[in-house]
Amino acid sequence: MIAERLINEKYWNKDGEVSDYKFTCEDFAIRVLVEFSSKRGLPVKLKTGVRAYKNMENYSAAAHDRYASNMYGFAEMVMLTYGAREMQNTVENTTAVATVEDLKPGDILAQALDRPMMTTAHHIQMAVSVTSDRIDIRQGNTDAAIVWPFTWGVKLTGKDMADPQSGGYVGLPVQKGYFTKDVSGWAYHNLDKGTTREDFLKAFEFYRWNFIGFNKE
Repeated sequence: MIAERLINEKYWNKDGEVSDYKFTCEDFAIRVLVEFSSKRGLPVKLKTGVRAYKNMENYSAAAHDRYASNMYGFAEMVMLTYGAREMQNTVENTTAVATVEDLKPGDILAQALDRPMMTTAHHIQMAVSVTSDRIDIRQGNTDAAIVWPFTWGVKLTGKDMADPQSGGYVGLPVQKGYFTKDVSGWAYHNLDKGTTREDFLKAFEFYRWNFIGFNKE
């Protein structure tokens, strides 16, 4: 499984050091999607507020020169501007999953319903196993606030909190967790922190990557 390999595998970084894979929440989901699609020859088309990104597109020096011409370079290119809120774009990026009973491995859980008067997704989890009473998830994360003016302040130092190629990138090693169904709802268990939150699944919307839409121009 791609998600488990990204937890357990180490790699040589650009400085020649052995490193764990680190991702923000949406970046982890993107990496899994891109690697899954690349191995199966599937198209990917993801849209952000900057532009639409395709894993097969005409070369442009300005857009492509800083990225490797492979799935890793494409993933990093998208990660720079793709935020958690882009998961809610059900025209291009995803399709909505109506109920928890419809969830499948690989689907996206978007935390968007836990803040009064706001429904914009601000955290992403990915389902890796689903049964009638348990949902196992994996997630990237960060311990920094990737919002203005914090991002602006870091950019003044020449770094970028959202750029996986930058020394200022704030992604963390992939984390494990799961939801279990009980009398009060779906309780969340974070295996890395050892914490539990009761009836927490109600804070999430459910999405599935729009593979049919990725095939369209």
